[in-house]
Amino acid sequence: HALWTVWSTDSEAKIACCLFLPCCCVLLGTNETGQLPPVLTSWGSRPRLARALSDSSVPVSPSWNDLGNVPGTDLYKSTKDYKNVDEPEGVKIVSFYSPIFYGNIDGFKKCLKSTVGFDAVRVYNKRLKALRKIQKLIKKGQLRATKNGIVSDACATNQGFEPDEDPEDPEDLDIPTKEVEIRVDWNSELPVKVNVPKVPIHSLILDFGAVSFLDVVAVRSLRMIVKEFHRIDVNVYFASLKDHVIAKLEQCAFYEDNIVKDMFFLTVHDAVLYIQSQIKNETVQDPILEKINLMQEYKDPLEIMDREVNEGGLDVQDEAMRRLAS
Repeated sequence: HALWTVWSTDSEAKIACCLFLPCCCVLLGTNETGQLPPVLTSWGSRPRLARALSDSSVPVSPSWNDLGNVPGTDLYKSTKDYKNVDEPEGVKIVSFYSPIFYGNIDGFKKCLKSTVGFDAVRVYNKRLKALRKIQKLIKKGQLRATKNGIVSDACATNQGFEPDEDPEDPEDLDIPTKEVEIRVDWNSELPVKVNVPKVPIHSLILDFGAVSFLDVVAVRSLRMIVKEFHRIDVNVYFASLKDHVIAKLEQCAFYEDNIVKDMFFLTVHDAVLYIQSQIKNETVQDPILEKINLMQEYKDPLEIMDREVNEGGLDVQDEAMRRLAS
């Protein structure tokens, strides 16, 4: 009922897929071995049967490409077809050229993993595992956390280098997040021996300009994908969405606290410019704030400077009075 109220077309496709073959078996019967009747398995009926079920039951992989910027322009082309395109530093751009629905959503996820070069869920679980070991060493006094949250050695001997268990250890999936609130630079060498995959990007742009359709399953999967990347400090942005696709996202309650409309841009270039401006603002300190900090740290010299200015001002006034007197 919930699916029907959100998108009746998806409901009709799923119902037809689930009821078609059972109804045929009931109406036409099966042979002694339980196989389908010849009318459904003959070579002549197979193309018709395939066409009838292709839109709802056959999983396919979506068409996609990595994009890079053509130098000096706002154009973005495939990195496979064009040699002289540049990928923005720390940014991965993926363009999709087919509808995304429950039949190809698994292929969509595989495309993302192969493009970015890591599995966001596995990275998150490995980070939690490393944080749990780091926390144990901090409690034992073998490690300490610095002012900025970076973990460093507190003594020469460090027993934190334990052999890494199975990469798919199910123990990693149930690590309490409240107990591992420690900031670590994941691009540097860790004080514990846990094989945490590197994350070479900080932003992911999904170019949906050629995506003509999303179903409920795709919307829910996209929402989960955004959350998975956000947990490992990778921001996800969308570009060039069609109006009816945006309407479908709103209809399926895509937006949440951390998923807002500010993630959407008219073009890929707009998204890239926004990301670059955000990175620049994070790296460049505000000069006004810097002056305020200097005033707070060096109050005495500033007072002396003010006193010198006042004395200089009095000397000028005295000189003016002398000229008038003469």
